[in-house]
Amino acid sequence: MAKTRMPRDDNSQSIPVLRFRTGGAQTLSLSDTAARSSAFSGGTRVITLTTTVAAFFESGGSDVTATTSSNYIPAGIPFDMALGADLSDTDGYHTHISIILASGTGTAYISERE
Repeated sequence: MAKTRMPRDDNSQSIPVLRFRTGGAQTLSLSDTAARSSAFSGGTRVITLTTTVAAFFESGGSDVTATTSSNYIPAGIPFDMALGADLSDTDGYHTHISIILASGTGTAYISERE
């Protein structure tokens, strides 16, 4: 796998941003029952999560399930989240996200970054 390198500004200083992965977008329909993403592509280091309504989320493995006691995300605010410190750390690397609403319905948009 090729290493991702940060783009550089005019002074050759790294700009801390990752590109969006082609084909790495997911959409989840949200309700008061937890929804779980598909597994993220290998090499995805960060995801950007945006929801149309306030929600709660947890990231983790294939069995991760969010509850209303999980981490909070307000509506319409893009949130970048690292999936782990090191891609080779298979125990600490997160492969899925689960999202739940306190009530009502909405949509979550997940973009993989590399």
